[in-house]
Amino acid sequence: MRTEFRRDMDHNYLILQEDIAVDTSAYQVRMLAGNVIPSILKCRIQSLDGSQFFSYDITSKQPLSVLYEEKKFRIKDLQMVLGGFVNVMEELTEFLMNPEQLILRPEYIYLDIESQKVYFCCLPGFYREIQQQFRELTEYILPKLDHEDEQAVVLGYGIYKKALEPGFQLETVKAAVYRKEEIKKEKSDFRIKEKPENKAELENEEQEAVQWQEISEQNEKEEKKNIFKNRKIKSAAVCAAGLLLLLAVLAASTLGYIPWLSVETAIAAGMLMLGLGALLVWIFEKKKRKQENEEIWKKKSNKTLPEREMALHEAKRSEDLSEKWGQGEDHVETELGETGALFDKTLGEDRVLGETVVLSTGQQQGPASFVSREPGELATIYLDRDLIVVGKLVNAADAVIPVPTVSRVHARIRKKDDGYYLTDLNSRNGTAVNGIMLKGNEEYLLQDEDEVDFAQARYVFLK
Repeated sequence: MRTEFRRDMDHNYLILQEDIAVDTSAYQVRMLAGNVIPSILKCRIQSLDGSQFFSYDITSKQPLSVLYEEKKFRIKDLQMVLGGFVNVMEELTEFLMNPEQLILRPEYIYLDIESQKVYFCCLPGFYREIQQQFRELTEYILPKLDHEDEQAVVLGYGIYKKALEPGFQLETVKAAVYRKEEIKKEKSDFRIKEKPENKAELENEEQEAVQWQEISEQNEKEEKKNIFKNRKIKSAAVCAAGLLLLLAVLAASTLGYIPWLSVETAIAAGMLMLGLGALLVWIFEKKKRKQENEEIWKKKSNKTLPEREMALHEAKRSEDLSEKWGQGEDHVETELGETGALFDKTLGEDRVLGETVVLSTGQQQGPASFVSREPGELATIYLDRDLIVVGKLVNAADAVIPVPTVSRVHARIRKKDDGYYLTDLNSRNGTAVNGIMLKGNEEYLLQDEDEVDFAQARYVFLK
């Protein structure tokens, strides 16, 4: 069986070809080409020089061999993969398809991360005993089990043991997978019945949290009312003082104590003083509101913005902190402000260090990175691990790019001895280096200052 990957506009395809000729009029082939089996990848059959190619649409889907290259199988992962196997076997039986045409190798089992649905390749002309394939799949899973997850270990080794027994039956797998969910629910119900005081304590804590939030909101409202009330009192006092001064001047002018001052002039002077006083109050209050808004913004940003691990771009202004970064000290922390500026948390104050900029090679320290070609538009991606997945799905990507054209799982960067290798992960809009689109499954060795486009997210690679 020959394998290759192709890209056509905004789709990615897995191409499989068997050495033997396939009868395209056969029932199995027609059912496969009709794409009526939900758990089978959508397939097209193409012919060239008398040979048949089976083209499977893998756009926005990832093989298990990539997703679990470093990730461990927990109970939910096992239930998803094994449950997918049960579903596809039942569907093949329903449509009278031969299950031995399934390819159960991890690199040919694909997962849609968003829907958590598993898809399989079914290849006419490929025949291999399903029990042997399933046993090899469980042997692949065993060393990748998360041994801190007791349920995953029990289910993984239990399924492996069943796969070794003669007379393998699908019902045994189905019972093991779905029985685990029932046991988990039963244990949860038992804990609630056994320790009702825990539930009561939890409810009390939730009620206290709600009450505390209501009290805080009420105090905040009262504080705002008091501030507004004080401002009204100040404004009224200033206006009253100006009015009294105006009346006093008018009275003195009328009684002849100020013979050189006419009544019209006194009124004009009083009005001018009154307006000047109101203007001064307005300027003072505007400055005060601005300071209060800045303090509120700082508090809000410190509470709501997630901590980001970032290097300091301006080496001259933060040379001591850059040295600490290079030495790997953990207490060097920075935050990314809403304006794209870096805030230094280690100096005891929120001192703005500047916006994200591309630096020359001689000024950089720390790990390699992808820096946005439009400074401040996108967060910098730091390659501080051996394997980093780029995409817009928070739960699946190590580096999240919140751009609509970026796929949920878009690309992968792997660190090797000779440098960093970039691979597109079947993204819909592709990954380009210096304007050239990467081919499916291609590993590109990145060079310093390469321009990398994850769809419309434009970066520069810096060593």
